[in-house]
Amino acid sequence: MGTKYNDEAPSGVLHNALAFGTTVKGDVTTDGDFRLDGRIEGTISCGGKIVIGPTAQVEGDIISVNAEILGTVVGSITTSEVLVLKPTAVIKGIITTQALVVEPSAKFSGTCNMTLEDSETNTMQHLDLPVENKAPVIESYTIGNELNDEE
Repeated sequence: MGTKYNDEAPSGVLHNALAFGTTVKGDVTTDGDFRLDGRIEGTISCGGKIVIGPTAQVEGDIISVNAEILGTVVGSITTSEVLVLKPTAVIKGIITTQALVVEPSAKFSGTCNMTLEDSETNTMQHLDLPVENKAPVIESYTIGNELNDEE
């Protein structure tokens, strides 16, 4: 079975990990940072940064402050700050984030909603521009090779 550990960093932030070869069916919630190298079927709620490693698979939703994706996610990803898609990332679903970084060869099929954070309420709000100022909606965009529909 995989390794799960809980170390407190010098800054007082908790770091959690789920190792390669480990599968969790259910929701995972953590107040600190989280790294996944295994598989989760369910919702992940992270109060810090989540890293989805290159061997990781998520079938469900991810909610976090920041996220770095190197593996596969089928579901929605919601971050209140920055989402980074690394070259090995494969995303199928809905992204909602304040800032998005897509590196070459990352694959994304779905929709992306950019948000602004309301500094007074500390909540995210969607941009509602007048119709004449809206950019065209791109339903699917792939960077690099085409996604396979085999899964």
